[in-house]
Amino acid sequence: MSNALSIAAVTAVLKDLIENGLVKDAIATSVGDVVVTALPPDRITQGTDERAQINLFLYQITQNRNADWVSEEYRNKRSRQLGDARQNPPLALDLHYLLTAYGAKDFQAELLLGYAMQLLHDTPVFSRELVETALKNAAKVNTSSVLSQALTSVSIADVAENIGQIKVSPEFFNMEDTSKLWSSLQTNYRPSAAYQVSMVLIDSRNAQKVVDDKYPLLTPIIEQVTPPWEIGNALIIRGKGLRGDLTRVRLQGIEKLVEPKAFQDNQISIFLPPELFAGVCGVQVVHLKMPVPGMSHHETASNIAAFVLHPQITATVAQVETQEDNLRQAEITVKFNPKVGKNQQLILLLNAANNLDRAYSFLVPSRTDDTDTITIPVKNIKPGIYFVRVQVDGAESLLHKNSTGEYDSPQVTIP
Repeated sequence: MSNALSIAAVTAVLKDLIENGLVKDAIATSVGDVVVTALPPDRITQGTDERAQINLFLYQITQNRNADWVSEEYRNKRSRQLGDARQNPPLALDLHYLLTAYGAKDFQAELLLGYAMQLLHDTPVFSRELVETALKNAAKVNTSSVLSQALTSVSIADVAENIGQIKVSPEFFNMEDTSKLWSSLQTNYRPSAAYQVSMVLIDSRNAQKVVDDKYPLLTPIIEQVTPPWEIGNALIIRGKGLRGDLTRVRLQGIEKLVEPKAFQDNQISIFLPPELFAGVCGVQVVHLKMPVPGMSHHETASNIAAFVLHPQITATVAQVETQEDNLRQAEITVKFNPKVGKNQQLILLLNAANNLDRAYSFLVPSRTDDTDTITIPVKNIKPGIYFVRVQVDGAESLLHKNSTGEYDSPQVTIP
């Protein structure tokens, strides 16, 4: 459904189009650093501190002249979703913008205004894809901005889908109308052009409530992830609203969704797939839904929770040679479960079995491929029996304890 974000979203799309155009064109080189803003003109710094700047100002909102026709079409489109439920028609709007160029040097304002007008002339219609891309850029560029924070509470794809295509067309004023406009702004005149964007729809909250009641999207919440966290063992996820019509689990780095082996509303258990890499992993509960006419969002996902997947290893030693001062060099071959990614950081740790304070660590160079077996050269080690551990992206392999509670493996002997 179209919502109150639609107006701000359209402004963000216009701003993003101009900003990207400046980056890609040589005009920025000739003019210098240019900033693109969406502020009231009286907030723009002028005079000796004036800088090269393009500003978009939403100075007026009017009802679209085709509002009645659109509302009827819109109601017919929604009737398949809402049945006989009565609803207010959407608010159909035209947005009117003032595009203004600033510059302290000769020709800066003229160059910037001409360039911005050419950009809008080249892109008279904004497609849904362009709108979605622009909103994603707006959310990433400044995560502390008001718009970015507002977009975190909605699906950007849904906002773009509901805005649909929008048309941008110039509006030409005579001198009298221009004078009246700038007088009302109570600031100094600068070269400017006016544009109309149509049409933007804002739905009634009542219409949104009908859809929400008919097709509820309950967001699952993960509160706790419980060990053991090793391949082949079950991962337990606890929380609220975890069970949906079709429940799956998304693991960071795994494209395919994992089907739970058991699930309830407050608990899900899954077996970790062997293709998952060791290290800090993210897990998310996903509720899939069958497509609903007029709605593009077919999944609801929980918050992302983190857990540590510890690697499991076995180790052997070979190629032992004597060095000076009765030290040794050797090759230790470690077999991993799961595999180690080629870009993961790997550290080999050795602790003497009879003296845990005697320890060695070796940083392993990066690999060309993902692998489950790595041979690691070690040197300057005293002879003895050593427990073997590894750290994969900070996740450490665990030592095994025997029936008496003492560590016994994995270990290697360096004679």
